[in-house]
Amino acid sequence: MPLKVVRYVILALSTGAMASGTLIIGGVFEVQTVPEQFRVILGVVVFLYGLYRFVVEYVRKREG
Repeated sequence: MPLKVVRYVILALSTGAMASGTLIIGGVFEVQTVPEQFRVILGVVVFLYGLYRFVVEYVRKREG
């Protein structure tokens, strides 16, 4: 697999993680047994992880 394809896959997956985090925060994946505070914290963590992966890959792409 060429490195260019791998970079785009990583960028797409990190964007998907940010979208999932946003949906979790918004309550789309609402489970009644999970407290609201836990849902919001989980959504923020997933969103920030996706943002971190996107920024790291974007910076690496610009340097290489």
